[in-house]
Amino acid sequence: MTLIEINDMIGYLVNYQDSDITHTLANKFEINYSKELSRFQISDIETGIVHGYEELEKAALALFSMLRTNTIDI
Repeated sequence: MTLIEINDMIGYLVNYQDSDITHTLANKFEINYSKELSRFQISDIETGIVHGYEELEKAALALFSMLRTNTIDI
């Protein structure tokens, strides 16, 4: 996935913030938007570590980096 594709995918979470949507990527990461916390949450499924980001661009860049660091093909 490109950074632009990730950015667009994450942007949809805000558009549907009244719904509970979670994207799962390569069975490794989950990303969702918490309306209650007003932030994006990226969870590492294997470790249980959750990272929070208030800005869409920062969440997209972080997820892009995580995917590249783990050399996961989507």
